[in-house]
Amino acid sequence: MQWFGFLGGLMVAFGFVPQIVKALRTRSTGDLSIFMLMTIFTGGLFYTAYALWAGDPVFITINLLATANTLVLLILKVRYR
Repeated sequence: MQWFGFLGGLMVAFGFVPQIVKALRTRSTGDLSIFMLMTIFTGGLFYTAYALWAGDPVFITINLLATANTLVLLILKVRYR
């Protein structure tokens, strides 16, 4: 059953990839809320810290990926204002 959680985690972690690709292609992020991105990024940092504390490698990996993807979108939001 652990693979079920891993698959779901991967889907969440890579959920922003289509938006990242679109932002890079169009050089536009006007429809993205910076507040939403900052909130998700900050939450991801806390969640990653918890995953590190829990010591679960799958949980750590998923959270690092999700937080990194959110950071990329946040950077693109600032860059393509």
